[in-house]
Amino acid sequence: MDTAAVARAAGEAVRPYRARPGSTAPSLLLHTTTPLLKAFDGDLAALLSGREPHDVTTYVEARSVYLGTPDDLTLGRTAPWAEAAALRGVPAVDIGDLDHYYLTHALLLMAEAHEERADTPLRHVIDWLRDRPDAVVRLYALDVETQIFLLWLLRRTGLAELATDANSPAVATGWNRKNHIHPTVADARAMPASTSELSPEELLAAEQRLGRAHRRLGLTIPVLPGYTIARTGVDQDAFVADVLDAAALLRTRYGLSRAALKPADAGDGARIVGNLDLADTDRLAAEARTAHAVGDDHLLEAWVTFLTVSLGGEETGARRVPVVPSGHIRHGQVAEGLTLQMLDGYSWRGNDYVDEAGWTALGLPRDAYRTVRAALEAVREAFRGPQSVADGSHGGLVTGGIDFAVGRLGGAFGDRLLVGAIDFNLSAHGAESLRTFRDRAREQAIDEPYASTRVFLPPPDRTLHQMAATARSMTVPGALLEAVACVPRRWGMVAATGAGPAVAAARAEALVAALTTADPRP
Repeated sequence: MDTAAVARAAGEAVRPYRARPGSTAPSLLLHTTTPLLKAFDGDLAALLSGREPHDVTTYVEARSVYLGTPDDLTLGRTAPWAEAAALRGVPAVDIGDLDHYYLTHALLLMAEAHEERADTPLRHVIDWLRDRPDAVVRLYALDVETQIFLLWLLRRTGLAELATDANSPAVATGWNRKNHIHPTVADARAMPASTSELSPEELLAAEQRLGRAHRRLGLTIPVLPGYTIARTGVDQDAFVADVLDAAALLRTRYGLSRAALKPADAGDGARIVGNLDLADTDRLAAEARTAHAVGDDHLLEAWVTFLTVSLGGEETGARRVPVVPSGHIRHGQVAEGLTLQMLDGYSWRGNDYVDEAGWTALGLPRDAYRTVRAALEAVREAFRGPQSVADGSHGGLVTGGIDFAVGRLGGAFGDRLLVGAIDFNLSAHGAESLRTFRDRAREQAIDEPYASTRVFLPPPDRTLHQMAATARSMTVPGALLEAVACVPRRWGMVAATGAGPAVAAARAEALVAALTTADPRP
């Protein structure tokens, strides 16, 4: 079958799983980053520029084990993944292929070898699924490679269908990107001259109605001013011209002076170029030429002066961090509360869980919290509304995260505080580790309602076993501290509970500080 037939077949045989309260099902953990987010491109670009790569594929596989239990089965191939599986007692099948960046590529080649009657580790996976027809396949994203592999598993197991915790193929391939937030430059240019008489808020709403999300799904949520620069079938000169046109629109329509150039398909802040001077056309053109070479659509979006909040404790030093809240869809529902993202530049470095009481206790405006919560409900409803039926995405949103900016733009907006969606991550995401940690804290009768995770760079000799021992040694009665994953020199995560958001953040940061010393606590 061709790839179009793959999507149709997967749409019929691979169904989204929505957990019911109190119910559990065994899980096949099959987490790997996806080519849709160009993680390999981002890591390769880092190497070519002399920077350390994120090694996204290794840490996504390693951290996914934290979602598992001894009743589940995890697939992987790296030492950090294997250590996590052994520590947590999650049965594991080692694929062994380290030659391919994406685990799905290794699995497809192994499936081909299996078809040629080679003795592969996949026989364990097939037998496990046959014995557990109610199992849920837990995925990072249901991209086309994963769809092909799951259809092959269905054929080999003889099962009629497979349940996954991922979004439908239509959502996974069509909406897990940023190019639907803003109108294209051409559509924005074609607006009638009367738009010049609108207030900036009215103009922004009118522009959003030209974006793909509104046209296809009827979605209306708060956004920032910005424009989509299409890349497919566009030569470099035309792409550069669109970036310069977008800059002119931001200057003339909104009186803005700075913006960020953002790739539509990348994750974890990769390839974002921020705080660009909209009057510096030479710099804008140079960045546009670099962006064109990668091959995906881009956004030119207003630069935000973020509201800040103080988090941390005396031991690590309280610091003010930008207010970048994320909300999540979990099991098809809007998950409770929000998370404040911790950022290092544009890269995500953890989350702090807040409910409305915790948000206002930090001195943050209640209206902003409620605006974000209302926007999350609007996103969920858009994928359940009548327009989503024609789009093919109806009921297909099961999991995902939406990031928001809370801050000021200046220009025509003056000193007004704005809230706007800045990223749609409609796949598995790092904040699921925080929410799983909170679930486990409740299971252990930990009454502290707040929790934080922190991502850091573990020393070269650090192990997950060491991290877990240190976390236990620093845990006080009534609290929970845990190590989530460890990829030495690349990526580690820890989690901590707290009676308030600041307490949880301080504990997580103190644990990171202990783990990054030469001799962590035993």
